[in-house]
Amino acid sequence: MTTLRAAIPDDLHEAVLAQAEREHISVDALISRTLRAAVALPLLGLSVEERAVRGNWEDFDRIMSRVPDAPPVPGDEK
Repeated sequence: MTTLRAAIPDDLHEAVLAQAEREHISVDALISRTLRAAVALPLLGLSVEERAVRGNWEDFDRIMSRVPDAPPVPGDEK
């Protein structure tokens, strides 16, 4: 196992801590899973269109239902 150090903004750190707590997993596990997904998709050689075809609207709706109905974080406004 390798240790990776990264400087991240405080608001991102707080979001990572909150997400890990919501999912009842460690921050290390959350970051490992996220990095694995980020590097695995391009390695599959799939285009965005090919990945989109594999999507499922029911899964999308289920996941999006977990997003709180709140105003965007300052700086993320449209």
